[in-house]
Amino acid sequence: MKRVKNKDESLYVPLSEVAKNLNVKPHILYYWEKKFPQLKPYKIAQRKFYKKEQIKLLQTIKKMLEEGYTLDGIKKILQTQNLISKKPVLYQASFFEENLKKILKEVLKELKEIYKNL
Repeated sequence: MKRVKNKDESLYVPLSEVAKNLNVKPHILYYWEKKFPQLKPYKIAQRKFYKKEQIKLLQTIKKMLEEGYTLDGIKKILQTQNLISKKPVLYQASFFEENLKKILKEVLKELKEIYKNL
């Protein structure tokens, strides 16, 4: 018996479908491809297709943009976390919270020291 692949199980997803799922226009994806070198879609019969790993990265980029980050900022963050590689992974928000807490503690400590010296 032949197994029918589900829509979610396909190896390559067309650019138009990715744009629709992310709720962005295709030209936005073209622009992101220029900014993030690992977002090189596969061309099959003059059409562009993304793999699952690339789609996860696109979702991460969109989420971070919605949170207020710039594309250059996202690129730097992903580079520092070694997420820009051959196999990018979904960036987790818990990392932001941990780093933010560390930074806030350091700032608070410095402010207390400045206040004592006044």
